[in-house]
Amino acid sequence: MITTTDSKDAELKLALIDQALDKKGILLRFPGPLEAQCEEETGSARVRMSQRNKIIATLLMCSLIVLDYFCVPDVLWLAFVLRFGLITGVVALAYWIDSRDPPLWVRESLTVVIAVTMSLAVLIIVAASNDPLRENYHLGILFLMMIAVVAVRPRFPYAVVTAIALVALEGLTAWSVDTMPIESKFASVFLPIVFAGFALPAVHNLEMLERQNWLRSVRDRLRASLFEELSIIDPMTGLGNRRAMLQWVERTMKRGQTDLVSIVMADIDHFKSYNDTFGHLAGDDCIRRVAGVLVSEARGAEDRVFRFGGEEFVTVLPGIGMSEAIAVAERTRRAIAAKGIPHRPPGGLRHVTVSFGVASGELGPAVDLNTLIADADRSLYVAKQSGRNRVIPPLVALAEPGLRDAV
Repeated sequence: MITTTDSKDAELKLALIDQALDKKGILLRFPGPLEAQCEEETGSARVRMSQRNKIIATLLMCSLIVLDYFCVPDVLWLAFVLRFGLITGVVALAYWIDSRDPPLWVRESLTVVIAVTMSLAVLIIVAASNDPLRENYHLGILFLMMIAVVAVRPRFPYAVVTAIALVALEGLTAWSVDTMPIESKFASVFLPIVFAGFALPAVHNLEMLERQNWLRSVRDRLRASLFEELSIIDPMTGLGNRRAMLQWVERTMKRGQTDLVSIVMADIDHFKSYNDTFGHLAGDDCIRRVAGVLVSEARGAEDRVFRFGGEEFVTVLPGIGMSEAIAVAERTRRAIAAKGIPHRPPGGLRHVTVSFGVASGELGPAVDLNTLIADADRSLYVAKQSGRNRVIPPLVALAEPGLRDAV
């Protein structure tokens, strides 16, 4: 059941979400609690996507051994070692680290490390080869940038770091080829810069859309939860209503906390007369005061008080039998009478009293909550017909003579 604190927390969270959705600028990070929740809810999916993309990228890099055979046959052995040894080993290590649920910065940094390792392999192969075709081999780093930045799509700050590192390695690779004209070297550096200039804004926009969609989904879930919670709260007393009672008992039974349950049904005596005499606003206040006593006289957090409708209340007492439930009802009856709430009922006491009906049983295939409520309701009817301001079944063995009728 929702509390005032829960409601305020939900409202604060909704305000944070609206603030994050309205935020402008290049920074994508949410306020602390939202960022933590985003990572908690989306981190596992990103790990799976990252692991899948790492495998695909590795297979593509290893398949380029065919290109090595034709372009740099003089260092084919080196290319084989780098592709199937260094790159595959680094990716396997990264895959293992990912499976250990590392912090976000570790997971995202692994993408940068893999991209840099693959680009370093290209640089080493080009620097070691003397084949004329190696002059165009540096374009492989541009291909790697496309995979690392666009396909794998690390978080935007890490994508920026990856792009900068690969642009630098592209330049080093091109400048390591002595036979390449200076114009071609400048062009080989300019090309990845232009590519990064197009790719990074696209990556930023995609991540922003993903994060905003996640925010909207959280907002929708939170609003739905608030609506659901508010729909089971009685606005006058703050107690749960009949629907809340059914949900709470169902959750309690699913957790296997108890099978023995007692039901205490309470009804304010001559309440229509109270409304007619003092007015409906005073009647509402009377209901709230009675509800407060019912809650205060319950045994603690294990008990729940619900407004069943009108001037009727139900207290659910898990784990106790009939005699203990009757004792709780009798104690509550006397506490309400002791409040001395003024009343002028026909032919009765001059203050508000309450009648109680009690039922108890073990919930199971033969006895459900509705059965116990029906039993308690029948006992309540007997209490009303017997003169009101009493508990049925009455407290006999534990009470002194005349207790039932004492005010």
